[in-house]
Amino acid sequence: MKTNMPLTKPIRKVISDTERLLDTELTLLRKPDAAPGGTLIDVYTYNIDKNIIIFPANYIGLLKDFVIAKQCTHLLVKGAAAKKSGYRVLSYNENSVSTGLRQIYLDALKDEAKKEKKLPVKKLIEMLFILFRQFHEDINELPWNPIVNARIYTRMEQLRKTQLYILLKDGKQDMDEMMDMMDIVPRRYFVLDKSMFYARDLYLAKTLPSDKLMPVINIPQMKKFDHLEVKEMLTTRWTQTAWYQSKVFGDAMLTIMEKHLNVDWGADISLDYYASLYDVGVNLTNALLSYMTMKDWFIWEKPQHLLAAEQQAAVYEKAALKRIFGDLIEDSLV
Repeated sequence: MKTNMPLTKPIRKVISDTERLLDTELTLLRKPDAAPGGTLIDVYTYNIDKNIIIFPANYIGLLKDFVIAKQCTHLLVKGAAAKKSGYRVLSYNENSVSTGLRQIYLDALKDEAKKEKKLPVKKLIEMLFILFRQFHEDINELPWNPIVNARIYTRMEQLRKTQLYILLKDGKQDMDEMMDMMDIVPRRYFVLDKSMFYARDLYLAKTLPSDKLMPVINIPQMKKFDHLEVKEMLTTRWTQTAWYQSKVFGDAMLTIMEKHLNVDWGADISLDYYASLYDVGVNLTNALLSYMTMKDWFIWEKPQHLLAAEQQAAVYEKAALKRIFGDLIEDSLV
């Protein structure tokens, strides 16, 4: 790595280990408009010849170091998988999109039947693929989050306070997503979305460990469940709320996470170790998809397949809607 940026010795070692194991050279770039969590542009995903980590220009010190450490860990998992067993990501095709949209539509109909104020047909149809893409994005990212963070926490003690700060901020932001659509999105999918993040944060709270990461402490909507009496929690008042249901599903997802994330986070670095972390992430992803009955929505393919699918997303959506509604749907609605 060639850079004039001031870097601490620990983060230089992380970079050096990454370059050595993957036989590559990392490029670090500062950009004012970079994503807060940084961006990894790697040779295993894109048709490029170098690995690039991009982070916000205003990030300095340990904040910058944490983003670099996180992206290096992601890169090691991807690279080890590519070199050992083959790197795959969750993608989709016309058939899987049709399966997902059909199930979302059927669940939406059940919700709409209970509402006095019905959702306009056009808005309902538009929502189907938006929800599909939302879950695709989350499930392609969420299982790897606890893996990367648990590894960094164990390996780099000096980053722990910065890590905690970022995780608290990210947790609240993830819970705030879709809030403006709470009355529109079918209850099942709002609950499942929040359950995934609840389970992730609860796992991290136990693993890091830090009570501050507990969802019932740092997530405003979840605070009501902290020290709630069992008798009160079992009343209709609580059991009918989306947040209580998110907690119930989230507790079940936590059990799934703990079963699969039975890992020695402090193990010595090696390609075999990071390849094993990739396998853990794949198995956890499959388990969560099975629990949410979404295993037929997505397919494991090479990254290039997903890049092509993203280009064809509008085509897949239109074809899926035609399969579901046939001639009943107007072209203007797709």
